[in-house]
Amino acid sequence: MAESNVHVDSDLAGIRKLSPVSASRSHSSLKFDIFIRSLALAEAGSVIFAAVVSKYLYIDLFLAQDQAVWLYLLPAPLLAVTLYLFMKQAGLYEAGALTEPAVAYGKLWGALTMSLLVLLGTLYVFKSAEGYSRGWFLTWFALSAVMLVAVRVAAKKRLRRMVGAGRLIRRVAIFGTLDFIAKMKEDIESSDPSIVVDGLYLAKPAVIASSEVSFEGGLAELKTALAEKTYDSVFIGLPAQDTARIQAAVSGLASYSTELLLCTELDPYPVVVHGSRNFGQLRTNVVNLVPLSENHGFIKASLDYVVAAVGLICLAPLFLLVALAIKLDSPGPVFFRQRRYGQNNQVFRIFKFRTMAVTEDGKHVKQAERNDPRVTRVGRFLRRSSIDELPQLLNVLTGDMSIVGPRPHALAHDQIFEEKLDLFSRRRRVRPGLTGWAQVHGFRGETKTTEDIRSRMQHDLYYIDNWSIWLDMEIITRTVFVLFRGAY
Repeated sequence: MAESNVHVDSDLAGIRKLSPVSASRSHSSLKFDIFIRSLALAEAGSVIFAAVVSKYLYIDLFLAQDQAVWLYLLPAPLLAVTLYLFMKQAGLYEAGALTEPAVAYGKLWGALTMSLLVLLGTLYVFKSAEGYSRGWFLTWFALSAVMLVAVRVAAKKRLRRMVGAGRLIRRVAIFGTLDFIAKMKEDIESSDPSIVVDGLYLAKPAVIASSEVSFEGGLAELKTALAEKTYDSVFIGLPAQDTARIQAAVSGLASYSTELLLCTELDPYPVVVHGSRNFGQLRTNVVNLVPLSENHGFIKASLDYVVAAVGLICLAPLFLLVALAIKLDSPGPVFFRQRRYGQNNQVFRIFKFRTMAVTEDGKHVKQAERNDPRVTRVGRFLRRSSIDELPQLLNVLTGDMSIVGPRPHALAHDQIFEEKLDLFSRRRRVRPGLTGWAQVHGFRGETKTTEDIRSRMQHDLYYIDNWSIWLDMEIITRTVFVLFRGAY
């Protein structure tokens, strides 16, 4: 089906600015690989350097002992190698992890912890562990943790500068019809500053009435460019009903080692799509995934139960003091129990230290606000320090909650939020948590506007879709730093 001159001319106004960025092209994947290898070497070097510095600080200065430095250099390469493997498994050397503005502390320190355990186990098997001081190991671990974060921060800054200067970009091409090319180029480049659409290829020859627009040609010219490894990825943009051209394009380009991405619909889907699945000749879109944490339920539950049990044992004296203070401050129970939605819409009663003179749990529950007169004197301190949330460790032990997950709201609030945002109920696919990805990013307390709710929801959904045990450890670590920024 050939495009008419009228159709082409109407699209030219939106495509004139879509000329290729540069005539000189380079295969940027190689540059990114070099950057990754340099980062891995820098992190390995920082761990080895930390071993030497720790020996000087702890053995030489603190213990005042004179020992050979080579003895403390021996285990360092093993730790560096195992650290690299664990960090690679955790996805810390992928483009997404490096372009995110924040450092993934949990994954980073989790990989370091696992590496140290492997090293200690190896030394124990070979009966060499007793030759090293435990104080030196702890000093080495702490210093390595600090240096790894410093290296990561520096690497992220360097990466941003390289992308901004155009020295580390991912060059892609679009093959398709005029309307697809115009829309796809705008969306692709706006989604990632490191991506540059550097080649435009028409799916079928068309009569173009203006010489201002520069196209590289058609399918044959694109094949020639791919043979020279010109592009890192190729986007194919064709209407879904044009099955013949889709098949011809994919078949013609499938023999090249370049990533192919197919787009057959310009209008956004009315629901979130997580890929597709075929059943015979039937193609279906996946609109709801089993949460990652459910596929690794034993690992997450183990972390939950260990942290909750240890926390309750260690905090038992604090619980007694808080209970006494609540009783002396105002009449009423020590604990406040309120119905909340748990996983799969199951209702449970959450435990909190009572901080208000009222215990609302009906169809109308007013959110706490700044200078709320319902909050007691002791309650104000408990909310400011987040101590009022600690009894939820009991909910973790009963299986109603997790240490990390979306924060549960009162039933009345959940119903209001769900009416405003279609995706809000997706938060209930996993167990709610004491802390979460939204909370460590500042989205806690009163939700005054729909945007407040939306921001919290988006962070919660990100956590569900990107869960890993490393992310849980990162959130727990970050929670320590924001613990005393409590609610009002």
